[in-house]
Amino acid sequence: MKVLSIYLVIFFILLLLAGYFFLYNIYGVEIKKSTDNLYADFDSEMTIKVYPVNALGKKAWFRKTSAHFEIIEGYDLISILENNPDDGILKIKANGRTGIVGIKIKSVHSLFPDYVEFEILPLAV
Repeated sequence: MKVLSIYLVIFFILLLLAGYFFLYNIYGVEIKKSTDNLYADFDSEMTIKVYPVNALGKKAWFRKTSAHFEIIEGYDLISILENNPDDGILKIKANGRTGIVGIKIKSVHSLFPDYVEFEILPLAV
């Protein structure tokens, strides 16, 4: 009976360690956009969110990452509605003109900055 309880304790310790390293620990970041493009009106919005990825390629459990957003190209084409670097969220809106917008994203958990580029398309009538 004593040997069985020792094996159970060792099994649960190994299970907790595997859960920590595979599910909780952060191995990188993913960037998710709410839409692929914006349109040249004053109502088109996009949310860019940076979230941490675990060893299985899924969102890390109970974790969040901070990210710094820098608009490199097309600064006059968009308006920033929300910039929350602690949660890694940027919400932008089109200003009614077409063009290319480029945003550099530097996260705490990424080795190099990521670059997101999208186009503001003209309205099709």
